[in-house]
Amino acid sequence: MRRLPLLFTALLALAAAAPAGALGADDAEALARTLYYEGVPADAALALDADGIARLGEMLADPAEAEHHGNIVSALGLSGHPAAFGLLQAYASVAPSGEVDRATFRARSRIGEAMGRLGQENPHAVAWLLAQASQGQGEAPAWSHRHHRGDRLRLLLEEQALTGLALTGAPAARPLIDAAASTPGNDVAAKRRRAHGLYAREVHGRGAARGRNAR
Repeated sequence: MRRLPLLFTALLALAAAAPAGALGADDAEALARTLYYEGVPADAALALDADGIARLGEMLADPAEAEHHGNIVSALGLSGHPAAFGLLQAYASVAPSGEVDRATFRARSRIGEAMGRLGQENPHAVAWLLAQASQGQGEAPAWSHRHHRGDRLRLLLEEQALTGLALTGAPAARPLIDAAASTPGNDVAAKRRRAHGLYAREVHGRGAARGRNAR
């Protein structure tokens, strides 16, 4: 994990230069450390200013704040901030190894949706999701959480990337979604991927109908 703070140094400078909102660093800390029963409030995330985004980035880079990383990932995705993609990409690029705790699993499992929210406006997030969802039978992650390990975890992360792509509404996402919905075979993995592809197709259709990412 030692590379993570170095990756965030330049990205935090980008956050500091972005247009200001209404909620600063102290508000960002409170947003990250609050227990939510229905997810991080979108309105609060959208109101974060550059200092608030920068503070979330610092907390995401700090292992001592791991308990709050799930909320931070969600808040960055909902914020739509220009610096949020880089912060999430940096976090995602340094994968853990071995057995991880519940907080780390929660944060890692929210990256796909967070990138999907950003991808409604940010083409870099769409490209990132396309790469993740295209891995197919790629190498299984080197980390695990309880029964989530090996190919089972790989499939879960690919599904989350596919959900993220669906949320973007981007035309470039549709071929991968259609491929998943048409997965051949009757084994458990094929049926699961096919069902998730059909779900993603429905979500993508709603996003496309709203006119997002018409490019």
